Amino acid sequence: MQFIQRNVRYVLPIVFFGYAAVVNLGYAKLPGLSEVALDRTALTGALTAKLDEVYRHSMPHREPAIGVIGALRYLALGEGRKGVVTGDDGWLFTSEELRPMDQAMAVPLARIAEVRDTLAAAGATLVIVPVPGKLDVYRDAASADEAAGIATLYDGFLGGLKAEGVAVVDARAALAAAATTELAFFRTDTHWTPRGAEAVAKALAASGLIAPGDTGFSVDTGAQATFTGDLVSYVTTDAIAPLIGFAPEAAAPYTAVPAADEASLDIFAGTEAGGTILIGTSYSANPNWSFAEALKLALGRDVLNLAVEGQGPARPMLGYLASTAFRDTPPEVVIWEFPVRYLSDPAIWQPESKEVKSGA
Repeated sequence: MQFIQRNVRYVLPIVFFGYAAVVNLGYAKLPGLSEVALDRTALTGALTAKLDEVYRHSMPHREPAIGVIGALRYLALGEGRKGVVTGDDGWLFTSEELRPMDQAMAVPLARIAEVRDTLAAAGATLVIVPVPGKLDVYRDAASADEAAGIATLYDGFLGGLKAEGVAVVDARAALAAAATTELAFFRTDTHWTPRGAEAVAKALAASGLIAPGDTGFSVDTGAQATFTGDLVSYVTTDAIAPLIGFAPEAAAPYTAVPAADEASLDIFAGTEAGGTILIGTSYSANPNWSFAEALKLALGRDVLNLAVEGQGPARPMLGYLASTAFRDTPPEVVIWEFPVRYLSDPAIWQPESKEVKSGA
């Protein structure tokens, strides 16, 4: 078996090249000698990557070709395209969790301390929810070496926040505990599951960092949502994914409905100050994960969700602090959901967003 796998690494690029040359010669500009080094790397990875680029940009049947080539690469080599880390048993991870941090931890800690001080000046308390790397929580499904970097980043962030006097909950401990009995993150998606989000919300409530409220809620469970994980596109297409073991993910979102008829918190409509606000990324903004709803149930507080997808953790916070809503109706508590992998993003504090690769 090892002999077959070893030789497939050489045969597969040659097959791709022959297919591109014979069938698609009239449609694509094939890689020239100057574009691919004529050494062993041409047969193991460089040529396949170049042909992948050909298919992605030149072929009239581009989508099926991308899907088939990606599926074959995954089945034969256990690899995906740039942007994904493949693990065991169909687990996929974003390669953003492997990105090294090119600045001292003191830099983002200072920015966060400034946010804390700005909120405090308005009478609001900041609480950070650091989202650990999926690689960190599910090390057994990947490589311990690959998980080491994001785990160290989390440790440094958690310890640094505590040293700065910023209130923070250990979300990794909650997710790791939840992962022993159920999925805390989706196998093929960047995000936590509703059960993972619930575990973090309960850990925040148990931490005592936020005074419990007295609002009662009932739970309205919605229809189950099925979707293709956001990391699958780095391997193959949605249509082919189930054929190579990437089954659709499923989540049952729910809504926490106040038990009594109470005035809803709406800072943009100029209501009273003193509420609880959630700011963050798609871990909070996407209703399928139900994080805001889990916070309501765990804290006994209404929570206004101001998280934004595709902007990272910093821009939604900076935008809120610059808003008239914050100036006119400052909250009592701000919960800031903050994926630690963004600490290594050099554009995290820039005002304008760039293209988001996965799980923002």
